[in-house]
Amino acid sequence: MKHSNNEIDAVLDRATERVRNEEIDSALVNNAAERVWARINAERTNSAGAHQVEASQSALIEGCADFQTLIPAYLRGELSESRALLLADHTHECISCRKALKQARTARVSAPARSAHLGDAQRGTAHYPMWRWAAAAVLVVGFGLGAFTLFQRFSNSGQARATVVEANGAVYRVSDTESRALAVGEELAKGEKLRTAKDAYAVVRLEDGSLVETKERSEFYVSENSQGVTVHLDRGNVIVQAAKQRQRHLYVATPDSLVSVTGTIFSVNSGTKGSRVSVVEGEVHVNHAGEERVLHPGDQTTTQASLELVPIKEEIAWSRQSEKYVKLLAGLASLRQEVERKVSHPEVRYSTRFLNLLPEGTVLYAALPNLSVSLSESHRIMQERINQNPALRQWWESERSKERGGPGLDQMIGQIREFGEYLGAELVASAEMNEKGEPDNFLVLGELKNASGFRPYVEQKIKALNLVVKNGPAVRIIDDPAHTAASQPSDGKAPHEILIWIQNDFFAVAPRLEQLQRLQATASSPSANSFVGTAFYSRVAEIYREGAGLVVAADLEKIIARAVRNGERSQEEAARIEGYRKLGLLDLRHFIVEQRETEGKTQSRASLTFNEQRRGIASWLAAPGPMGALQYISPDANVVAAFVVKEPTALVDDLLGFVETASPDLRKNLQEMEAKQGLNIRNDFAAPLGGEFAFAIDGPILPSPSWKMIFEVYDQTRLQQTFERVVEQVNQRAAGEGKRGLQWERTEAGGRTFYALKSVDFGLEVHYAYADGYLVAAPNRALVDRALRYRESGYTLLRSPRFTAQLPSDGNANFSALLYHDLAPLIEPLAERMAQSGSLPQEQQQAVRSLGASATPTLAYAYAQGDRIVLASNTEGGPFGLSPGSLLGLPNAFAIQHIMHEAMTEKKAQP
Repeated sequence: MKHSNNEIDAVLDRATERVRNEEIDSALVNNAAERVWARINAERTNSAGAHQVEASQSALIEGCADFQTLIPAYLRGELSESRALLLADHTHECISCRKALKQARTARVSAPARSAHLGDAQRGTAHYPMWRWAAAAVLVVGFGLGAFTLFQRFSNSGQARATVVEANGAVYRVSDTESRALAVGEELAKGEKLRTAKDAYAVVRLEDGSLVETKERSEFYVSENSQGVTVHLDRGNVIVQAAKQRQRHLYVATPDSLVSVTGTIFSVNSGTKGSRVSVVEGEVHVNHAGEERVLHPGDQTTTQASLELVPIKEEIAWSRQSEKYVKLLAGLASLRQEVERKVSHPEVRYSTRFLNLLPEGTVLYAALPNLSVSLSESHRIMQERINQNPALRQWWESERSKERGGPGLDQMIGQIREFGEYLGAELVASAEMNEKGEPDNFLVLGELKNASGFRPYVEQKIKALNLVVKNGPAVRIIDDPAHTAASQPSDGKAPHEILIWIQNDFFAVAPRLEQLQRLQATASSPSANSFVGTAFYSRVAEIYREGAGLVVAADLEKIIARAVRNGERSQEEAARIEGYRKLGLLDLRHFIVEQRETEGKTQSRASLTFNEQRRGIASWLAAPGPMGALQYISPDANVVAAFVVKEPTALVDDLLGFVETASPDLRKNLQEMEAKQGLNIRNDFAAPLGGEFAFAIDGPILPSPSWKMIFEVYDQTRLQQTFERVVEQVNQRAAGEGKRGLQWERTEAGGRTFYALKSVDFGLEVHYAYADGYLVAAPNRALVDRALRYRESGYTLLRSPRFTAQLPSDGNANFSALLYHDLAPLIEPLAERMAQSGSLPQEQQQAVRSLGASATPTLAYAYAQGDRIVLASNTEGGPFGLSPGSLLGLPNAFAIQHIMHEAMTEKKAQP
């Protein structure tokens, strides 16, 4: 039935009339009015700009700048609970934001009360002495390797000798007890500072010959430890002409940066707004707020964005030698640009002739590019410009005068150039393995561009070597290995010699004649070489097809086969080897390390391949996949380890299979224990879990470490039941021993259950909650709350500029595993404790605090794909770009050592 418009209008009129005439209970009206007035009064208590605060809170927090915009609202109490908690957590760890908060708070009348409140909150976690030891252990693990050498070298610690060689105007010696004029020829005593007044100027010579030129209104003092000499610039401007340091460094420490050199000319300006470092000559490393910059001639950096860059000519204009510096700076800048423009690095190689010549038993292979052309061409350009530029010539003569014995740079470059002129693009070294399983039969091969001149050159070098080295191996050049007689020992022992065979356009070096004889036969018929058909050959050839730079490779398959094949073994040893086989530990095939220059960048990686699809332990690491667990970790985390694994039950099956093979009794005992306790490791513990795991130190490390663990969980109910059964059994055993055991606490908040498991006997507790398919655990409820809020707000590690800056440029969207270190906030509390402990003089406390921010973030990562696992790092350290320090996240270990040296050597010096 269809209604007309008039009928519809009549219905609406009747409904409107009923609503208008309806009588409402007065109690309902009054209650509603009270709620409205309560809302209005609450709004009145906010400032006029409260709506702007709420609008700003709706945006994502990108970094420190966004946090600092929230500080005024935080102090007025206008931030939401989640934003206030995030800001408080961030300022505990970020030096610059903590300073900004402190400055803002001092302008408020309520500052003392709020500071006391925060202090109580921070002290609330300090009542477990054993966690202090745990914190120390974490620190040792975090940077112990990087600081290892400092404990081996405590010599030369104490006050550095600093002598005034020039002084104009009022120059003072300042100590805790007096200030008096300082004359030319006087030395600064321990703990004394040099201060220049208005219009004054001074030059100080350090014991190693370095000169510190000091501007007016500047102040510094000098200390020394086994790592080198440190100029502590409290304020003002200095220009340092650093002498060659050999094994040590010269440091300039300002309140917010650490400058390190081994011999150069640079300026440091430290003022109220921050520090500015300018380089005239050489290379300078500047550490500030956890980041390191490497500066070259003409480069400049500042520690604060508000401190702008200025022309270096203006920065050093006050110096008596400014004209000389400007000329030197211009000459070096031009020289560097010309070298970068005209000198090319060795190109990657897409083929090699030597791979086909190696013996079948080759298990180690290394290939190095010929760098002599790049080095000699750079040196040639440098010499031409030095001869044309008086400023560069004066600088070069000064540098040469600093050389203390041994071959100088000119001589070394000459030798490299001379040798390199005979060589082709590549040098190759290989090794086989003897019956004892040791590397043997080393072989070196090289291409020759000048075969006719190479032999006289080598003969000349052999004669020179024999004059210098006594009782060394005999070096012999041979023409035809097939018709050369072996050396006859005079004492019945095998001869100790090095043989060099020069053949047309290549040469070979080996310790045994039979090696060269085999090489000669292979060179005459390369197609008959059985090494060409091996998998190791194919793997190395694959590298060349992709482009080879530096290559180091090992045939692990042959090495392992030799290690396990021979000799009689007991039944127990045979069972253990079989267990290793089940775990896939005997499936290793090849290990390859590569480094090459591509588009001006150094790429480094290491790959481990297997002789079949990964199984056992090798298969535990899953193919690259998303890591949702990282969403519970903040951008300020100090250490993060995360990985994705295959089905956890498969991991348990692999381990139990190994135990059953290698130790049947242990497997039987485990089954009996499971039956007795009513728990099954595979079904009760592994089955409820997913494939993601993450661990982080995500918050203050002192007085107790703010650790965090995140597990992916498929069956929350079952896992929780397992936990409760385990706790019940633990408590039964504890009761029998007269102890109180573990106690559960459950709290409902925001529709989520928070669990706390506490040990009354040991004073330990773990808090956790389930959220969106993950279990988030931490040492206290506050950290769990923060982790959940990180994910809700989007303020996570994945949005951290310091983290994203370390991500590699490749085709992979995800990782199989990653290890991220940002040690600056981790070290800062240690430096703060040292500064406040009273073990250092007052003048050094600020300098020590600033050193805590000198560690650079580092990311190491892995891809597990098919039959291989690829490991890489974003840090270009060590001979292959993958040094131990780089993989553990310690590229700036010298700064960490400096912190420890400054603290420990000064502590020893106290009476």
